Amino acid sequence: MPIEPDGLNSADPRRQACTPAPRWRHALAQESGTATIEFCMVFPIVLFLTLILVQSTLLMVGNQFVHYAAFAATRSAIVYIPADYSHQGVEGRNTIVPDEGSPKFDAIRAAAYLAVMPVCGKLDDSSENLRTGELVDGLNDHFASYGQDAPRWVDTLAAARLRYAAENTDVQILYSDILNEDLDLVDIASAGDFYNFGPRETITVRVEHRLNLSVPYVRGIFADGEHADGRGKYANVTAHYTLTNEGIDPSLPEQPPIERITR
Repeated sequence: MPIEPDGLNSADPRRQACTPAPRWRHALAQESGTATIEFCMVFPIVLFLTLILVQSTLLMVGNQFVHYAAFAATRSAIVYIPADYSHQGVEGRNTIVPDEGSPKFDAIRAAAYLAVMPVCGKLDDSSENLRTGELVDGLNDHFASYGQDAPRWVDTLAAARLRYAAENTDVQILYSDILNEDLDLVDIASAGDFYNFGPRETITVRVEHRLNLSVPYVRGIFADGEHADGRGKYANVTAHYTLTNEGIDPSLPEQPPIERITR
C-alpha cells in the first residue's frame, strides 16, 4: 500500500479525517434550501391549476347530464301527454296541466330529476313531495334481483340527491308559436290552465339545473350564485330538447252505412 510523505497510507482513518471534502459537497450544502423554496413557490400554483382543471371537468360532465335530463324529460313528455286520464277526472288525450299535482307534469319532472341525479349535491330535507322511499326500495330490489347487495350509496346518497335534484331543477314545457315570425318557444303555463298539443306538434322541454360546485378554493370562479341556506355555490346549466308529439288518435272512423254488394 503506498505511503504518503506524512508517513500515513491512503487507507488510514487519520488521513481520511484530514482530507478536505470535495467541492460538490460544499455546493450542495450551500444550496440545500433552494429546492424547498422553489417547491413552496411552485406548489400553490400547480395546486390551483389542478383544482381548476378538476372543477372544469366536473362542470362539463354536469352539462352533459343536464342535456341528457332534457332529452329524458322530452321523451317522457311525448309519451305521457298523449295518455288519456279523463276517466280519472284529469287530463285527457294530448292535454296537460302545467302544474304540480298533474300526473303528466309530475312524470315529466321526475324523468328530469332522475336523469340529473348523478351530478347532484346532497339535501337532507326538502319541501318537495317526493317518494324517496320508493326510489331506495326500488334500487334495493334491483340489486337483489341480480343476487347482489346494494352498495352503500343507495341508503346514504340516493334520497338526498333526489331531493337536491327536485329543489334545484326547473322544468318547463314549451310550444312553438307559429303566429310569431321568429317562431319563439313559449311556456305552456302562459297559455292558461291547460294546453292541448296537436297530434304531430313539436314538444320542447327546457331543463335548468343549479349544478353544485364542490371543489374548494376555485368554485367561486365558476359560480353563478350561492344557495340561500349556505350550502355552497352553484352554476346555472340550461338545456332543451325537442321531439314530435306521438299523440295520434289510433281509433278508426265508424264504418259507413253503405250496402255492400257481393258477387
